[in-house]
Amino acid sequence: MTSRIKQFLRDESGVTAIEYGILAAAMAAAVGVIFGSDGAFISALREKFNTIAADISSSGTDIKSSAAN
Repeated sequence: MTSRIKQFLRDESGVTAIEYGILAAAMAAAVGVIFGSDGAFISALREKFNTIAADISSSGTDIKSSAAN
């Protein structure tokens, strides 16, 4: 009986599964924060697309107004 208890205490295979579970939970939380609706990544991406859209719109307006003159 004592040898079985010692063997159980030396067995670390369950610890690996727990570590993977903690890692998966941490990664899921990180993905939620990064790609959430108000996350930093989404806000920066939305800002960059708005800047690009404004640049495209203003460059198109400049061409039209200089061609009309």
